[in-house]
Amino acid sequence: MHGEFPIIPTLHPLADLARRYRETDYGLEAEMTTEEAREIKDGVLWWEVNNKASALYLQGRSYEALGVVKQALKMKRAVPTLVNMSVILESIGRFGEAIGYAKEACEIDAKDDRASALYAEALLRMERYAEGWPLYVKNRASMDWVKHWLPEWTDQGLQGKKVIVIEGGGFGDNIYFFRNLDLLRARGAEVTLICQPSFVSLVEAQGYRAIANWQGNIDIDWRDYDYYTPLLALGAKLGMKWNGPYIKADNFSWEFFRKKRIGLCWRAGEGKSPRKQRSMTDEQVWDVVNSLPKSYKWVNLTKGQPPLKAESVNMETWLDTAKVIANLELVISVDTGVAHLAGAMGKPVWVCLPGLGAWQYPLGHEYHPLYPSMKIFRNSSEGMQEAVDLVVEELEAL
Repeated sequence: MHGEFPIIPTLHPLADLARRYRETDYGLEAEMTTEEAREIKDGVLWWEVNNKASALYLQGRSYEALGVVKQALKMKRAVPTLVNMSVILESIGRFGEAIGYAKEACEIDAKDDRASALYAEALLRMERYAEGWPLYVKNRASMDWVKHWLPEWTDQGLQGKKVIVIEGGGFGDNIYFFRNLDLLRARGAEVTLICQPSFVSLVEAQGYRAIANWQGNIDIDWRDYDYYTPLLALGAKLGMKWNGPYIKADNFSWEFFRKKRIGLCWRAGEGKSPRKQRSMTDEQVWDVVNSLPKSYKWVNLTKGQPPLKAESVNMETWLDTAKVIANLELVISVDTGVAHLAGAMGKPVWVCLPGLGAWQYPLGHEYHPLYPSMKIFRNSSEGMQEAVDLVVEELEAL
């Protein structure tokens, strides 16, 4: 406050350096001439330095970005610089350091969604579930708008009740949390899942009712249900355990080959991401393909991509993909829905992770604690080459 007048909030980064304030009908407005702004040293422009760090990170130059973001952090310890530092450290596998910056950003502004989501996922990656789940639900699985029509299920009795479960995140997220539908059903609930059209047949094959949702273009009579719950909130509500394979698919009849089959998925769903971290490069794909022993045959699990030396199969829906996986000896995949599906089916699967491994792959495990058939090949720093090299070694030893 300046006298009787409040200061008008502004998003301009130089506002708190203003030398004068002008009285208006709404309060005091910061003033600065162009000449006065030019007199400010370049080092004060912390947001430009922070933006440069972001640009380097998006180009895959994380180590250069780290040096730049350190400068920005010295200039201003704010949510944007702290979040940037945390993200860049995670990209090179330095999760122990990264979490501290995410936490500090949350302490500065608990309402900043990006900071709290980053901190939540950092906690879950370290299996600190009691701290991580509430933040995760708040940022990734909050659907309070449904409460206008239907009460949310928290821990009420479910015998004979109808529960509508609403999808969230990507296909990998949905498969990861799908295990908890069995727990709802075990409590006596009749479960309906709102999901993407390509997921419907897989859901129905597990004995659940599914409603196809294409970009929200669905009509629901909420009076048909007793409760709703976001699918991604079920980890917080029910915990996450492995009680055996929870997705099943019938084998289909395949033309006889003497060779055993291994499935390969080398591309993740990063279509809108400016930086492709989870997908293999063309060179890495060929390193893996060329290392397969002659007694095996490749099956292409990368939808929409050429088969390389692999056998192509129909995968229009996720049930199609599950039926293919059911016929394989092994699945090799990057972090995408295919890896989660193989793990949920109990199929042997090797997953290649970049330095920035997603939170669903907790640290310190060779085999995933929630997918016991999944072996994790994790890059210790930026990129995925180290993980790919380890997979190649394992393939050559078959």
